[in-house]
Amino acid sequence: MATPQPFSILVVDDEPDNFEVIETLLSIEETALGGAQAYQLHYAASGLTALNSLELFQPDVVLLDVMMPGMSGLEVCEQIKAMPQWRPLPIIMVTSLTGKADLARCFAAGADDFISKPVTGLELNARVRSMLRIRRQYQALANFNIRLEKTVQERTAQLKAMIAQDGLTQLASRAFLLQQLAEMLQANYFSFAVIYLDCDQFKLVNSAFGHGVGNQLLVAIAGRLRQLLRPGDTLARVGEDEFCFLLRQIEGEQALQPFIHAVLESFVSAFEVGNCEIFVTACMGIALGDGAYQQAEEPLQDAD
Repeated sequence: MATPQPFSILVVDDEPDNFEVIETLLSIEETALGGAQAYQLHYAASGLTALNSLELFQPDVVLLDVMMPGMSGLEVCEQIKAMPQWRPLPIIMVTSLTGKADLARCFAAGADDFISKPVTGLELNARVRSMLRIRRQYQALANFNIRLEKTVQERTAQLKAMIAQDGLTQLASRAFLLQQLAEMLQANYFSFAVIYLDCDQFKLVNSAFGHGVGNQLLVAIAGRLRQLLRPGDTLARVGEDEFCFLLRQIEGEQALQPFIHAVLESFVSAFEVGNCEIFVTACMGIALGDGAYQQAEEPLQDAD
């Protein structure tokens, strides 16, 4: 079993003697825990040094003296809490000022707790343990949120893939095809053709051989049609036995003749499904891009 890492505590005080006192008092806690190293202490003699050492020491708790020359503890606290990555870091102000107004300024600066001077071991250990408990809870919540966000992103990606892709044939879905058409119409791009293909009497295949064989046949048809795609074109399954090509850079009906011939030729030979050879015929409808189209459904309906 791995030994847990000691908690990192950053002590910020312009007087090194105060650091030694805190180190001694916290060592009592380690002795009570059977000698285990509960805390790893780091020292910063000024507010600026403390700010510059946050990334290096990665503290779990900061013990921050209020009265320091140059940058006061209150200013240091405000700057730490102003940084999003350090905002959850618990800060305990160490102060000899115990008036209500003084403590209110500490909390207004973002402090999470305070310890009155002279520091006693009982109070110091109790407050450090309390802040570490809060730190652990926050880290657990942060880790949960990271896992939750990752799960949401994965599920969202899966949902988008399900919407954009036909689950059986792995071709583009009707929704994806309509999205492509909508983007083309919005961009005033009309050099396209929609070729709608419907397999003839496909229900007879399902009736005679069952839906399992029918699904295998659809996958085989999709595979054969996919081989006809040019770069940039789209092939979608838009119904049970209906497929649709979206061809780009088509300037007229004559430009489609070779492609139409290739589609018809692809149905001449039988499809081998299981132990069967099944011949399928298909009919096609064609719609060329037109500036009159306003909605993505319109060319699809015309081709159908």
